[in-house]
Amino acid sequence: MKTPATPDEDNETRAIYRTSFGDIGIVLIAAFCTLALILMMVLPSPIAKYEKAKAQQEKEEAQTAQAARQQEINKAVSTGEVSVGIAAKKP
Repeated sequence: MKTPATPDEDNETRAIYRTSFGDIGIVLIAAFCTLALILMMVLPSPIAKYEKAKAQQEKEEAQTAQAARQQEINKAVSTGEVSVGIAAKKP
């Protein structure tokens, strides 16, 4: 003799291999999180790109300032207006 089903028993058909949609959702979310973590470790950081570009720009500005200073020195030497002085100590 078979007893009648109680409300606690699960008689619904499961989607894939007797797993519910909630279980499949948890697995998919975990897979997406794992993929995102792997991509963050592999791909270059946008902050690193910004810092590299900023360092390159500062280097170019320093070269431009050095070239302008050298040009002023050359101009002063060619006209004979050279002054000699002691510069203040930089901190």
